Amino acid sequence: MAFGLDQFEEFRQCCRDDAAFTRLCQLLQAMPHTATVAADQHQALLMAVPHLTLHLDADGTCLAVSRDPADYGVEHWVGQRLEAVLPPAVAVQWQVLIQQAQATGVLQTLDYHLPDPSLPDSSLLDSSPRHYQVRVAANGHQQVVAVVQDITQRKQAEADLRHSEDRLQGFFDATFEAVIIHNFHQVVDVNPAAERMFGYSYDEIVGMPVLELAQPASQQVIQAAWRSRQHPDDPYTYEAVGIRKDGSTFAGAVYAKPIQFHGQPMRVAGIRDITERKRAEATIRQSEARYRALIEGIPDMMFRIHRNGTYLDVKANHDQLLIPADELIGKSVYHVLPPDLAQQRMQAVAQALDTGQPQTFEYRVQLSSLRHQRHASANPSASPRHAEGSLLPSSGWRDYEARVVVSGEAEVVIIVRDITARILADAALRLSESKFATAFRSSPNPMTIATLAEGHMIEANDAFYETFGYSPEETLRHTVHELSFWVDPGDRTAMVQLLSQQGAVKNLEYQFRTRSGEVRLVLFSAEIIDIAGQPCLLDVIVDITERKQAEVRDRLVEQIALRIRESLELDQVLQTTVEEVRQVLNTDRVTIGHEVAGSLGLIVAESVESPWTPMLGLRFELPTHADYIQQVKQLFVDQGVKTIDDIDQVQGYEAIAQHYHEFQIRASLTVPITRDHQFFGLLVAHHCAGPRQWQAYEVELLEKLATQISIALQQAHLYQQVRDLNASLERKVEQRTAQLQQKNQELQELNDLKDEFLNAFSHDLRTPVMGISLVINNLLNQPGDTIPVSRSILSRMVQSNGHQLALIKSFLEAHSAETRGVHLQPELVQLSLLVQVIVEDLEPLVAKSRATLTNQVPPDLPLVTADPVQLRRVFENLVTNALHHNPPGVAITIEGEVEEDMIQIGLADNGAGMDAETCDRLFNRYSRGPNVGRHSTGIGLGLYLCQQIIIAHGGQIGVDSALGQGARFWFTLPLAIPAGANSPPPQDE
Repeated sequence: MAFGLDQFEEFRQCCRDDAAFTRLCQLLQAMPHTATVAADQHQALLMAVPHLTLHLDADGTCLAVSRDPADYGVEHWVGQRLEAVLPPAVAVQWQVLIQQAQATGVLQTLDYHLPDPSLPDSSLLDSSPRHYQVRVAANGHQQVVAVVQDITQRKQAEADLRHSEDRLQGFFDATFEAVIIHNFHQVVDVNPAAERMFGYSYDEIVGMPVLELAQPASQQVIQAAWRSRQHPDDPYTYEAVGIRKDGSTFAGAVYAKPIQFHGQPMRVAGIRDITERKRAEATIRQSEARYRALIEGIPDMMFRIHRNGTYLDVKANHDQLLIPADELIGKSVYHVLPPDLAQQRMQAVAQALDTGQPQTFEYRVQLSSLRHQRHASANPSASPRHAEGSLLPSSGWRDYEARVVVSGEAEVVIIVRDITARILADAALRLSESKFATAFRSSPNPMTIATLAEGHMIEANDAFYETFGYSPEETLRHTVHELSFWVDPGDRTAMVQLLSQQGAVKNLEYQFRTRSGEVRLVLFSAEIIDIAGQPCLLDVIVDITERKQAEVRDRLVEQIALRIRESLELDQVLQTTVEEVRQVLNTDRVTIGHEVAGSLGLIVAESVESPWTPMLGLRFELPTHADYIQQVKQLFVDQGVKTIDDIDQVQGYEAIAQHYHEFQIRASLTVPITRDHQFFGLLVAHHCAGPRQWQAYEVELLEKLATQISIALQQAHLYQQVRDLNASLERKVEQRTAQLQQKNQELQELNDLKDEFLNAFSHDLRTPVMGISLVINNLLNQPGDTIPVSRSILSRMVQSNGHQLALIKSFLEAHSAETRGVHLQPELVQLSLLVQVIVEDLEPLVAKSRATLTNQVPPDLPLVTADPVQLRRVFENLVTNALHHNPPGVAITIEGEVEEDMIQIGLADNGAGMDAETCDRLFNRYSRGPNVGRHSTGIGLGLYLCQQIIIAHGGQIGVDSALGQGARFWFTLPLAIPAGANSPPPQDE
């Protein structure tokens, strides 16, 4: 049986690997070439393939099999069609595979699964299927060879591998530590924690040089760690400083080991941020150093003592110990201290070791005369000391405090502090407190002690209770906020803040509220004191309410007196008086009435609080109010100052009582007003809300004001007399004045002409002078002694000087123009060139104002016949006018266009603009533009002269503007050659 190359290739495709194919070829070569032998060899060939091999026809009927098909999910294959032995869906896939193999001649492959044939039917639902792969190749006409391979284990291995990779990827993504995979050169992979740690995205960090993730100083550390490996597979650790994308750094601990990643040897590095740990370690080191320095700096003596009383260690200054420290160590407490003190100390040692709690005790010692003598004889120059060390005072007694703290299983540390000074200070403090308590209680000014933060009242003296009306029970154990003591609680908050900064405050004015609700004005002084470790406030309060009220009253009287001296308007003085008196007295109504012909009283001034009925203009006439007038005369005029605290208590004055009830008056204070020692009227204060007890200072205030009102009345009377005399004199003066006015008018006209000339001269000369000054100043600002000046600058300065001379000449001509008109020297002028030169000359002035000047005049404008010097004056006046009357930064544009036989030039700005009224009068003589400051030197001649010049040229000038929309000045000039002059004459038809 002979096989061709195509058939050998089909056999190769059906084999699982090259070794199986080689084995198959060896069998084929050994086969005899007879028909019988060929069949046997064919069967041997099928059996040599390690998988199930099938020989199928085009319809899917199995012709032969190589081994028991039951192992591959089917019991009977030979003679059966595919749909009879396989599930329908799988059979269809096989049939399609067979057709494709025959049609294309290319090996076809299919993966499918079937129930596990080794399991009983009852367990098939819960079992995992078996996975198979079939390879189909064409084998002659209408036949194929199919090799079925069981790939269940491979599929399971792939699934396990995917599951393992998923778990590793989950751990890789979820771990808090940064993980980086690298090849010693570049980053190959990172987890999200690494992205967060370094601040890069995944795409940014992958491919980066791995050393760029560390500070330059740490890169050497990392390379040294790489070189330190004795074997390539050894793990290694190191610490380095990493650098993030934003440039910030962190301390990191790195653990790295080798891995195989995508078939390549790599290193996986786990990075943990140890910045906080490093910071904590540094803090601990600093803390240890501080504690060590603290212990060394403590002036107290410290002894480490065993349970049996033996000194184990000593910390004390050399001058604190009688026995040197090295000699004291190893000795017993009983050999060093007096017996009673040694016994006391050892009891505290035992109690501390038994309970584990610190023990504290105090003791007082004095050297016996014998021990003192022994010490003196041993060291005559030494000062007396007790056995453990401190120098004794002259009395020999000293006080100590000992603290016993457990420091080991059978040892303690005893800290001994000399508290002699504290004991003496406590005694002095008790004496001082006794003195303070005496001064506190007997002080005539209110004093309190309260906590600083909450204002909790701790103590108050008798003067406080008397001034503010509280009892101790109502005050103590309450806060100032609960008592509503501060009228404005914010004042106390600000005071506490100031007190905390300065430690003390003095003579601050505040308002406090008494128990009855009355507001008192006080001077407040306070200091911070410490009570049981809590900051408290000790304050002294001085009530200045009456003093302030007196000051207000005096100030009011002074103000009214000043107004009387400064004003002769009696009605205004009286009205101001009643308004201010009502505010000071805090009452409901204050009136002033005076006697006039035919009646006793007319209310001429009043200040009344709503809703009480006004009385202003009320008249009391005879005989309508005869009873009232008679009772007022008896009660107020004849008796002088009269106070009524409650109208219901007044008897025998029914008319007055009726009047009071009509105007809701419950109490009154009445003071007579005199003029030239004669009764004039009454100054009356009414209280309508209820009865009121008038105070002596209120009566005194109204008496003083009545005196001032009398002075005002006298001045008004004198003023009336003076006014009558003035009226007579004014009539005589008017006659003389009329005669002088004519002469003054003539002189004024002459003076106006002079002023016009002088102001025009100063106004128009200023601009070129300023230009030259700016150029010179700019040159002077250049460094060096020698200043280079370009020819163009000198030329411009010469030109500017020429313009000044021309202006002086034009000013003289302007003066003559008032009588003879503007004198022009016309010539042909190219306006675009003239404007360009003017813009360049004004550039320093424009720059100084931080403005912009744009020349948009077309270069091809027709010629005009004009005086260029006069036109320059017009342009300069308009530009400087825009700069002076607008804020810095204004934008100015010069434009031009032809309108029929005229050229119109426009100068527009984006400044403040003007209203229509200003625009209408802007070109009048002495008219000043908007936004003129009071320091401006211009008097309004610039635009007037511009108008005269343009009119002399046969043109017109005007302005278009609105507030906030800038302004546009324009003027017209006739063309030198009219637009129709060059047109060809019309031809006859």
